[in-house]
Amino acid sequence: MKLIIKVTALLTSADLKQTIILFFGMLLQGLTEVAGVASLAPFMAVVSNPDLMHQNQYLSSAYHYFGYTNDANFLVGLGVGTCIVLLFVNGYSAFVSWRITRFGQLQGHNISMRLLKSYLSQSYLFFLNRNTSDMGKNILSEVLRCVNGVILPTMYITSKLIISIFIIGFLFAINPFLAIISFVLIGGSYWIIFGLIKKRLNKIGVASTNVVRERFKIAHEAMSGIKDIKLYGSEGEFLHRFSTPSKANARYTIQSAVISTLPRYLMEMITFGGIISLIAFLIIKGGNIGNIIPIISVYVLASYRLLPALQQIYVGITRIKYNLPALNILIEDISLSKEGISSQQKNPQPISFNLDLQFQSLKFSYPNKESYVIDGLNLDIKSKTTVGLVGKTGSGKTTFIDIILGLLPITSGKIIVDGVEITQGNLSAWQKKLGYVPQSIYLTDDTIERNIAFAIQDDNIDTNRIIKVAQMAELDDFIQTLPGGYQTYVGERGVRLSGGQRQRIGIARALYRNPAVLVLDEATSSLDGITESVIMDTIHNLSHKKTIILIAHRLTTVKECEMIHIMDKGSISDSGTYDELMLRNVQFQKMSY
Repeated sequence: MKLIIKVTALLTSADLKQTIILFFGMLLQGLTEVAGVASLAPFMAVVSNPDLMHQNQYLSSAYHYFGYTNDANFLVGLGVGTCIVLLFVNGYSAFVSWRITRFGQLQGHNISMRLLKSYLSQSYLFFLNRNTSDMGKNILSEVLRCVNGVILPTMYITSKLIISIFIIGFLFAINPFLAIISFVLIGGSYWIIFGLIKKRLNKIGVASTNVVRERFKIAHEAMSGIKDIKLYGSEGEFLHRFSTPSKANARYTIQSAVISTLPRYLMEMITFGGIISLIAFLIIKGGNIGNIIPIISVYVLASYRLLPALQQIYVGITRIKYNLPALNILIEDISLSKEGISSQQKNPQPISFNLDLQFQSLKFSYPNKESYVIDGLNLDIKSKTTVGLVGKTGSGKTTFIDIILGLLPITSGKIIVDGVEITQGNLSAWQKKLGYVPQSIYLTDDTIERNIAFAIQDDNIDTNRIIKVAQMAELDDFIQTLPGGYQTYVGERGVRLSGGQRQRIGIARALYRNPAVLVLDEATSSLDGITESVIMDTIHNLSHKKTIILIAHRLTTVKECEMIHIMDKGSISDSGTYDELMLRNVQFQKMSY
């Protein structure tokens, strides 16, 4: 029941309705399985005693109803009827199995989508405290493990349990004593075996979850740091790091598989040994061989149906026990969506920016930290001006930019745009007015066009707009020299482009949505002086057309700004033009060295 509660917690209401329909399908499957087992008894009874076709009331009625005049023909007809029943039983069982498999695999898709949605709905702070490879592992590996190791086994256990109950009930109706003995012997053996190994399964299941997480983490780090790995010849070290958890995962998987399959051979010996004992028992009691054969035939067919069902129940239970940690992870992370705050609101309150952007007494601290990263910051930025933010490392510049972008929620204070305070209700509208160019531009392994129109469906991409912003970013001339033009693939993370070209794509991407505010966070710090100068000329060409906020280490980057603000310990310590600050501010003078 605990397992069922956990599984249902992972399913939607629509999924639960499907499980109810499947449950009734399983009940019908149990009835058809009993019909299949029972259908063999009349045929075997007539084979062992042909006189029964006339002596038995039901067989005699069938004989005359279908107009038989020959006993051999009736026997053949009875055999064909038995085969038809078994064919229907097997066909329906295959249909139920297909429906269960289809349901389980679709759950893999649904749960992956819900889990990804749950992650994407979280605040930016959430991602600062979680490893991205761990989340990728959950979406791909743990969902697959949960589907194949928990959901599908639970469905199949339910199906096979229903079949087993119906078959055992049928055998009980034939001979209660033998049915009880069979159930206690076979079912009890499985129960004892599972009791002996369940703690081990739980232990290796938890350990497997940890080593799978480590495998994903190391593989992700190896691929992400391939340039440094190749430079320093560190391939062997990363292979060594990956080998330990990978080998451990293989070992745990082997143990789980062996534990799941070993009892089958013991159970086959017990079952067929029991059938032989049953034959001996009935003969010793003085049973007529003609009466014994039908009963034995039923028990043989029942065993043929029952033993795989019980084995699958056992295998399912061991798989669930081994994979239960994956289910717990998914339930916990999908439940995060209830707490998540998506930045994409359906009907955000409209907001305008024509006058100024004010920050009043801003304070911000990261969770579980006592000190403020932003501490009492006050600042006023006029619309369509270019301002610079400078300060030593750790002064809070990047954190402040993340607050401007609406990625970090302020602890206290106010952000006011044209007299309107930014709240959760209009945050999405404010973010639509922002363009952001970071120091490291993230590029997908896709075309230049799709990287500029980032995360926009092909049907909605404005080609003319793409060309226009590429021209504004002084990127169009370079693109025209490429054989594929705007359809040229940039490679993973833009590996086929230079640093300056990647930065220009970043600027074009930021401009594509026609933002009112353009925020550049150390956007040229990794470039050489000549390339930086060209990029800065591109940015300054946008002056007085948009509000530009520049964060920079090098003072040459902010030299042309109309106003420069120095940050220190999370607040603005001084403001002025480049020349004013160079005359009076010692800290600013030191930055020029």
